Amino acid sequence: MTWGEFVEARLLAEFRQGIPMVKLRPVVEWLRDYTGQAYPLSYSRTFLEQDGRDLLLRAQVETDLDTQELWMVFPVVGQGALMTATTRRFTGVIHASVDDDHGAIAALRADAGTPDVVLDPHVRQGQPSVGNIPTERLAELVCAGDSIEAVVDGYGLTEEQVERAVTYEATRRGAA
Repeated sequence: MTWGEFVEARLLAEFRQGIPMVKLRPVVEWLRDYTGQAYPLSYSRTFLEQDGRDLLLRAQVETDLDTQELWMVFPVVGQGALMTATTRRFTGVIHASVDDDHGAIAALRADAGTPDVVLDPHVRQGQPSVGNIPTERLAELVCAGDSIEAVVDGYGLTEEQVERAVTYEATRRGAA
């Protein structure tokens, strides 16, 4: 799986909680055709910049995503397109860095609740990490009996970072 596929899949997973995939697929295809990008949802511009949200709104209209409760953005007179709660939740996991002038998302936060946990294809092959240290390793140390303070001292992290790594891994393991 390419990074673009991963980012787009992560986004679609957020929307599939409220929008059936059969309704999302035409929007994604329209965006692909219009932008010429293989994975148009993997670009931060689509959500973080007004022209991108306007384009997403146009895609929703053009593909007859007619039930407004399913929309990813809404038109607001005088303000352009505004994000829905689901879209805001996804943008909460977009890491600030971008790969190129087009705004390709370079890294993701694994979860908005654990903002220190980052997925970056250039760090640990995209495995969840905090300060370039795999969350799995940090959680293993704490679960094996090392104190959080010892892990903090050993890796130069903050207590909050270690706690978030452990929380992320516990959530991840619970979901598996």
